[in-house]
Amino acid sequence: MRALLLPALLLVACAVPQDMTPGTGPEPARETPAPAAPASRCAAHDDLGGLEWLPADLRLAVVIDLDAPDLPTAIQRLQDGVRAAPGLPVVTSLGLGQLGLQLGILRPQLQALGIAPRELALLHDRAGAVVWVLRARCDLEALQAAITTAWSLRVRTVTGGAVAEAVAGGGGPTFAHEVVFLSGDRLALVPPGTAVSLRRWLEGPTSSPAGLGGQPAPPPGERLGELAAAPIRGILAGRALQNGAGAAGTALARTLRATAEGLEIDGQPPTGP
Repeated sequence: MRALLLPALLLVACAVPQDMTPGTGPEPARETPAPAAPASRCAAHDDLGGLEWLPADLRLAVVIDLDAPDLPTAIQRLQDGVRAAPGLPVVTSLGLGQLGLQLGILRPQLQALGIAPRELALLHDRAGAVVWVLRARCDLEALQAAITTAWSLRVRTVTGGAVAEAVAGGGGPTFAHEVVFLSGDRLALVPPGTAVSLRRWLEGPTSSPAGLGGQPAPPPGERLGELAAAPIRGILAGRALQNGAGAAGTALARTLRATAEGLEIDGQPPTGP
């Protein structure tokens, strides 16, 4: 009998009481949630958000529809056309003639940040500086952190905003541009050493006080926005050395559209291959 009672007593002693008063036991350990991992990429697929921001005194503004299925063919038509077209500025002809190569370098660098813009703008300022503009609607701090890591740039605050510049003596991967953070979630990729000055230009006046005959000149954004949709469309303005029979200092106010059918300049029908 004692042999039978001993195991039963041990079971009773080890059993967990079912009627314990709540709160009388030891306080359970509280788990602290782990901090969220910082975002390292900016997943953005945006258009330019309009064109009203284009500087008034630009020399070239081209909008590229990166989602257009016939963009590769349109690029080839553009490159062939600008090489053959007389009267275009030399700088413009050289730049647009290498558009495919430039996009082939730039787009993978943007994709390293998670950015795949729907539209990309190519601008030339008065001095011919090449500027790329896109829009990326994502967390600014996450974007700046990603740029710092992927492109080995240092972000600093300047009057009215921020820029990202190369780090002197940095050992990371090199990037061919500096970055200007603009209003409207836009970014500008500018030549090294020009971020601060080009930021002032890009955030400056968007319309000229007066044109020929004392009438206000149409803003570049308005002129470009009036062009029919195309994989590539752009405007030229100002004065520039032209190729072919053009003379130095000739005033420009021209338009271009590139499609799979050909390059259209100043509204003229496309010229095929």
